[in-house]
Amino acid sequence: MGVWPTTRVLLLTGAALVVSACGDSAPVESGAGPVVSGPTPTPAPTPLPTHVVPKGEWIIGDAHVHDDHSADGSFFRQAIDQGAIGNVSVADQIAQGERMGLQWMPLTDHRTYDQHYDPLWTSDQLLLIPGEEANGSPHSTVHGAIDTIVQGANPEGAPEFQRLQWSVWDAHSQDASWTIAHPEEGSYDEDHHPTVLASVVGIDNVETWNRGSDPEGEIDYAENRWNAGFRFGIVGGGDNHFRELWLVAGPGMPYTGVLAEDLSERALLDGMRSGRTRINTSELRALSPTVTLQADFQNDGEYEAINGDEVFVPAGTPGRLRIRIEHGTGTQLLLYKSPGRIAGAYKTYVPLGPDMVYQEDIVAEAEPTWYRLEARGPGGIAAINTNDLPVSLLTLLEQVPNQLRAVSAPIFISTGPADPQAEVPIPADQGGDDGAEIALGEIGHYSGFPAVAVADGVTHLVAEAHRPACTQVVYRRMGEGGEPVDLAPASCSARFPKIAARNNDVWVAWQDERASQIPRRPAIYLRHSSDGGRSWGGEIALRVIEGRAERPDIAITASGRPVVVWQEIGAGKAFDVFAQVVGEDAEPANLSAEGKTVQAPMLFDTRSALYPASVWPRVAVSADGRIAVAFQDNRDDIDPLWTGSTAGRGTDPDDWQIRVMRRGDDGAWLAAGVVGDAARADRHPALAWSGDGKMVLAWDSKEMESSGRNLSIQSAVSGDDGVSWSIPEPVALAPEAMSQYPSLAAQSDGSVVSAWYDTRSADWRWRIVTARYAVDIGWSTGDLIESRGINTWPALADGMIAFATTRNAVRLQRDRTQQIAVMRLGD
Repeated sequence: MGVWPTTRVLLLTGAALVVSACGDSAPVESGAGPVVSGPTPTPAPTPLPTHVVPKGEWIIGDAHVHDDHSADGSFFRQAIDQGAIGNVSVADQIAQGERMGLQWMPLTDHRTYDQHYDPLWTSDQLLLIPGEEANGSPHSTVHGAIDTIVQGANPEGAPEFQRLQWSVWDAHSQDASWTIAHPEEGSYDEDHHPTVLASVVGIDNVETWNRGSDPEGEIDYAENRWNAGFRFGIVGGGDNHFRELWLVAGPGMPYTGVLAEDLSERALLDGMRSGRTRINTSELRALSPTVTLQADFQNDGEYEAINGDEVFVPAGTPGRLRIRIEHGTGTQLLLYKSPGRIAGAYKTYVPLGPDMVYQEDIVAEAEPTWYRLEARGPGGIAAINTNDLPVSLLTLLEQVPNQLRAVSAPIFISTGPADPQAEVPIPADQGGDDGAEIALGEIGHYSGFPAVAVADGVTHLVAEAHRPACTQVVYRRMGEGGEPVDLAPASCSARFPKIAARNNDVWVAWQDERASQIPRRPAIYLRHSSDGGRSWGGEIALRVIEGRAERPDIAITASGRPVVVWQEIGAGKAFDVFAQVVGEDAEPANLSAEGKTVQAPMLFDTRSALYPASVWPRVAVSADGRIAVAFQDNRDDIDPLWTGSTAGRGTDPDDWQIRVMRRGDDGAWLAAGVVGDAARADRHPALAWSGDGKMVLAWDSKEMESSGRNLSIQSAVSGDDGVSWSIPEPVALAPEAMSQYPSLAAQSDGSVVSAWYDTRSADWRWRIVTARYAVDIGWSTGDLIESRGINTWPALADGMIAFATTRNAVRLQRDRTQQIAVMRLGD
């Protein structure tokens, strides 16, 4: 496997080169990054070092794989109905990927995240990453999201791609990678003209080689969008649903290569979001041809740009392309220059050896230009378009001499960043100055998933910060010149931090995979400060298991001890919620196992397994010390984690409901109610205690349709420790909007504030909405915070709100700037 240089984000002054690679830059020193207050202008270019050529490796995988958690997984179920048996388990597809020599693979089941809650989602040979094939139309594969990306209902009279744009921004708020799958189906019409769906901006990749559709049409679509100023890479996918097709269209057919700094989820996603990709046939595995394109515009022999990168130079600047094909004997190597295949190949090469390198001198032009590679020659059928079946054997044999064998993402060359020329443009940002302070995050980098706490008038903030191939947990004590502190400097896989504070005690919990991502082994870690966040004690490994302990939440009891909750799964087990009062409980308590029916699959039906999941736990402590935990749970669904079984068609999504547990005075945990609607999917709970001692719940909810239905925020209240609950009611309902991921926090005046992110703005952007629950009054009508940019993932504390924001991003594509803003709550 070849090792090639990657590029960083490099900026030059004057008339020199700018090389852009989607926001990557050299890692900052542990724990410290510049803090920006208020609106931040575009940074001035800085000089490029003479040699900045760090190394990365091409790692191979398949970006599009299904199993029986998809509604159309398994041949029998597609051919008969949902009641037929399933024969493609999560383990089956993973094992086939391992046999194909893949190094990474997602399971991109249709409009669901349930596959990740299956105990079979594990591998000690390849890197499993979260995946989903989202949306109803067009289909889109999402890699690295933390839950399903819900495609809502398009607003009446709005362009059809508005809801698709919501989805792209939602995925990017999580630093996930977004790909349009088989774009010739929906984004391209029969005459090969882009539809309105092709106007979506910010996608990271296009699937240009789907084994079951039309790679030629997919490549045409990609070239059309590149010519219109869209900037993205390419991926391939077997799109396999059936084990019966493993030999001709299984996982790894074709291979997608991603240039990554190491074999980790974050490094892989960095490469995918940067478009540093290539695709090749998987026949004969190690002997399959691969193509790599590099560019040097500094005339120093160092090729600082590679597949997927953008190069910004003045028109007339000379440069050189380096073209490499490995295992290309018998193929024809084609170098295409924009506008692409419509104009024919720019250069053609006939490789005569196993590793051939060619060079071409070029000159930057006044108009944006791109170059890409494609290898063709005799070989197995690259794809069979299932929409054209049946296909005659003669037609297939005629295609054998000119099969697609390998293809690279382009290198884009222009005098400055290209702007997409969409058929229907996105509305201009109508946000204004919200008065928030940028408290964490840097230009060109991602920060997200904030959590905030207030104690003794001091605001404590923690968030996830991403650096190349690395995720960090960063804390900041606001005021008094507080600087960011990396709380897990020994780790590059720290995620999902939560924070709690009481007096001078500050506790942070997070998920950490420093032990391994092959297999995935997240553990729960803690750190404690006893002086209000000015200094920190050592790390505490609270929960390390032969399984996955993840997604923690934390609060502090009246006695000052931290109570931590998390979700956990092990071999042959269902996901359950655990809780532990640190320093008081000898072992964590399983809050959700009681009453579940767990069943291993029968030999001949993968979908007979029952592993009801309890996930997304949240914990809250009342002013008088009562402790409660809420989580989502699907045990009452007809077939948990599936969309159908031998009983017939099931639910899609599942009947998720919210369960609440309360800790008794003796330390035992007691059931405190089930809240939700059996006709809706109720998920992502938030929990708080009001000033008069009531439990307040909020969650997002939707009809049980896989797409085309909007989420809304729902709430219920209990005044008797969960013995009874009020009828769920919508909070600040906007039927035309998507509203999701609520947060709750008690306020010093006895009220409870909720915040979530929402699409009710006229310019389509996700923005934060808040509402207040007041004793004896109920919920307010809601207030939209009219911030600039995309604003997501709100977190609340007494009088304060923190959220992620892209207000300082300068492009709608290929700008990963997302920072953490903090502001005081209004009355």
